[in-house]
Amino acid sequence: MRSPVTPAVVRRESGDRPLVYDREVSFKAICPPRNVISRPTNTGLSMRSPNAIDFWRGVALVMIFVNHIPGLGYSFLTLRQFAISDAAELFVFLAGCSLAFVANGGSEGKPLGKVVSRLLTRAFEIWRAQIVTVLVAIALLGAGAIVFTDPLLLEWHNAGPAFSDTVRSSIGLVLLTYQIGYFNILPLYVVLMLLAVVFIVLSRWSMAAAVAASLALYAATLAFQLRLPSWPAGGAWFFNPLSWQILIVLGYLAIFAREAYPSWQGLLERLWPWSVAVMIVGASVVFFDYRPDPMLVPEPRFFFLFDKEFLSPVRILSMAAIAIAFYPAFPVLYARLGPVVRYCSSLGRNSLAVFCVASLLALAGQIARYIGEPTFLLDTVIVTSGLILLRVTAWVAELQ
Repeated sequence: MRSPVTPAVVRRESGDRPLVYDREVSFKAICPPRNVISRPTNTGLSMRSPNAIDFWRGVALVMIFVNHIPGLGYSFLTLRQFAISDAAELFVFLAGCSLAFVANGGSEGKPLGKVVSRLLTRAFEIWRAQIVTVLVAIALLGAGAIVFTDPLLLEWHNAGPAFSDTVRSSIGLVLLTYQIGYFNILPLYVVLMLLAVVFIVLSRWSMAAAVAASLALYAATLAFQLRLPSWPAGGAWFFNPLSWQILIVLGYLAIFAREAYPSWQGLLERLWPWSVAVMIVGASVVFFDYRPDPMLVPEPRFFFLFDKEFLSPVRILSMAAIAIAFYPAFPVLYARLGPVVRYCSSLGRNSLAVFCVASLLALAGQIARYIGEPTFLLDTVIVTSGLILLRVTAWVAELQ
């Protein structure tokens, strides 16, 4: 039976061409049908057709690439210029949405052993990718220091210990306790995959208990400032997995609720105008560069700051508002901007490989702007060549 909230205004043309939509489409009509757009589905080929999760994940990857080159002229187009949260929160939230499909987050889940095995395998793949990517990044900085006769490059982004304390930094790299700047998202993901195993196991016993455990860990992390230590450089992880795990859970719950509760779509409709209002307030806060004074907010202060390491609640609210506000946008974008949607979806389908290459391209872009004269033309070359190479990366990954 067709869902009453997804009228038959969507149809496919022959040859699997882009979706076509009637001119007058209500909010209900443009919300992605559960079994057509939002769920990553196989087409019988070696890759998925474009879907909302892959598309927005690809958009997040492009924004992360741009944001990882400080001062880039195109950074004004990224999420952090309009919201308190940024592409990192979007990326992790979408990982939670994907987790729901990995675990088949409906009423009948996949075999628990199979789900756990897949999550552990993914954690290992991300760990391996982190080590290889950081080693290449360190080599890139070393090569830059030699070629341009500039030893300052050896100190960039906390890379100094890799050259001055190689033994300890090598151990720390394997343990994920040694991280260099702009290459610290994948360690977060490794721990999130491991925490996801705990969450999925608990949810099979009681979803309420699993959510309560996640909320309790988040609250305790902010209240007692729990951190994962860095070594040998000292300090703590840039992204705190103990608090960021809440986004994985929220993404999972968003898909779980859609599958389990028919009223979920209607709730999103009612929340849509409120989410837009929250986005407008957030954009105003960013525009006027307002930040709470850490000395004036009450304790526990991380509940009231805009802190990224601990993922303060206001950043979660911002991310939730963005997710709800743009929830109905994918079908419209697919109908009008098909090539762009397919491009971003290809990046999202191969997110790990694309992210690793994007991080290295961003570092190369940083070095190019540091050695040369930063101009809008140079920025255009960096962004254009980067986007092309990211698409090539996704194409190569899909050939495997």
